[in-house]
Amino acid sequence: MADRDTLMAYLIPKLTNRVEDAATDALAFILNRSAGCLGALDRLLRDEDFYMEPIAAVRTQVTYKDGSRPDMAGYDRNGAKRLLVEAKFWAGLLKGQAVGYFRLLEEDGPGVLLFIAPDSRIDTLWAEIRRRMESGEDGSQLQIIETGDRTRKAGVVGSDKRLMLVSWTFLLDYLAVAAVGDGRVASDIEQLRGLARWEDAVAFRPIHPDEFGLSLPRRIRGLNRLIDDVVSARGVPQGWMTVKGLRATPQREGYGRYLRLTDVPVDLFLGVNVERWATSGDTPLWLWISRRFPMDAGRMKERAPSLIKWGNDYWLPIHLKTGLEYEAVLDDAVRQVRAVWDIIDRDRVSASAIRAGDAPPDGASPTSGAGDDPGSQDE
Repeated sequence: MADRDTLMAYLIPKLTNRVEDAATDALAFILNRSAGCLGALDRLLRDEDFYMEPIAAVRTQVTYKDGSRPDMAGYDRNGAKRLLVEAKFWAGLLKGQAVGYFRLLEEDGPGVLLFIAPDSRIDTLWAEIRRRMESGEDGSQLQIIETGDRTRKAGVVGSDKRLMLVSWTFLLDYLAVAAVGDGRVASDIEQLRGLARWEDAVAFRPIHPDEFGLSLPRRIRGLNRLIDDVVSARGVPQGWMTVKGLRATPQREGYGRYLRLTDVPVDLFLGVNVERWATSGDTPLWLWISRRFPMDAGRMKERAPSLIKWGNDYWLPIHLKTGLEYEAVLDDAVRQVRAVWDIIDRDRVSASAIRAGDAPPDGASPTSGAGDDPGSQDE
């Protein structure tokens, strides 16, 4: 998956910490702009046993007399409030966002309180919504209507109202079908989809008990050993790598080693990068290559096809062999790191042309052990 692969995913988290509000405004813009998407929303809310007047328009951040402010409200052609929406990424469910919002629906006629959340939060958030509804002052009894991978639906016994929870992925996929043939709306949906993907990628997800077993810390310890051995047991003794004046450096995104190729006085950084790992899904190990490294553009695509540019610098994913003994994994990792020799522009290599001891993007000296992970600077 691309890193912040839409403009909205790139800009919104930089400009505001109210990302959920921005996402809701974007969703409202899409719905009000597209009759097809409004129709799709109606079909999502209704079924053969539940009919509600079609939603004619939606508004965001409407404040009510009790101070409540649901993220979005939907109105039928007569102006009756038939839909309230609470859009979540990873913020907690606040007091009143279940029982209180449910009470704000029109007393007469059907209505829906809809929650939107990431796929991986559906189970835990639905359990919390049910707990609050059934243990609140009203003591509502819920009748479960639908339990899918990315959707939940329940009726409230004694009323003509419903609760629903859908994932961002499910909702945007649903709207995208209705937008086929309308390039502008389809593009807007893809922008919002990119933001939802990014928020899902950086989120603190619900913890599962098996995540804290022995395998994770042992794997991290093993990766740290692998990094050290690539540098100290292979590169330096073989003479093509030097770490003179450089230190092993723990970073925000993981442990790593600064290094230089012999006679190329520009810093590289080999280390675990959990952010790249989480967003690429391919490998935990990455080689950061300074913008000052003298690369030959003509050989880059041929000899380092997986090289990726983030911000002003380059990153080479070090893909680790699976199902093999340690020495074989180490040898292959060394081969991939040494591949940077193949993309050097030899005509540019000179101490006078390149500033020795080139600092990482944050400007911290690699000899100090301080500063952020080089990978954090492209955002």
